[in-house]
Amino acid sequence: MAPDFPISDIKVRVVDSGSDGLMGWVSIVVANAVRLDNVALRKGTDGSLFLTYPNKVSAGGTRHPYFHPINAQAAEAIQNAVLARLASLAKAVAAPEPKDKDAK
Repeated sequence: MAPDFPISDIKVRVVDSGSDGLMGWVSIVVANAVRLDNVALRKGTDGSLFLTYPNKVSAGGTRHPYFHPINAQAAEAIQNAVLARLASLAKAVAAPEPKDKDAK
């Protein structure tokens, strides 16, 4: 069952030289109520794109997330929305600019 919350206002900041597959940072608004910033967009070794969420690492190496989806369906919905936004941005960049018929 798909989550019943809107995901909007998706913004992507691409990085030039990220480590660990980092391609950029994403911010989104969930349910028109909560903004999630600094979600990492990463590229896996197989070329797939995925999201990782900010966390704090304790002295013992344990990760403590600041926020994250609470189930696989919510994670998939957020990731799909971000990937759809990336696809629309790529399409806009790849589309040729319309030629002005009056330009000489």
